[in-house]
Amino acid sequence: MTARARFQAVADRIPLPAETLAGVVAGMLAQQVRPLMLPAWSRPVGMVLAGGGLAVVAEAWRERGPGSLEDPEALVTTGLHGMSRNPIYLGFTAVHLGLAGATRNGWMLATCPVSAALVHRWVLREERWLHERFADEYDAYRVRVPRYL
Repeated sequence: MTARARFQAVADRIPLPAETLAGVVAGMLAQQVRPLMLPAWSRPVGMVLAGGGLAVVAEAWRERGPGSLEDPEALVTTGLHGMSRNPIYLGFTAVHLGLAGATRNGWMLATCPVSAALVHRWVLREERWLHERFADEYDAYRVRVPRYL
């Protein structure tokens, strides 16, 4: 297996939304062209947010267990998934906000609502697919647990 194939295999297992990654990268590039610095207090707040977001992503990923994101064997409804139907997306949004604060990058902060709106569009499609896949079980879960918080 080539290094590129190994990298692709790892990347395929990490549920990093492309919309979040694009927002972070766009913010980094804009900061290089025309710096927009956040206040100094945003650095420690951002570090806490980024760390907390990574912890949420790691725990939600652990809860869902092995297997494909595209072809799940079961609907995970406990733990963090019992508090939010989308804890991984929430965690990555917190990481995005946290990185903006930790790097004091105002552009990255500005891209976060756009990234979140694009991720939300994906969530709506994913919900339709989960309804088709898990039917009544998903409908009951959707009634009990909020989409985000």
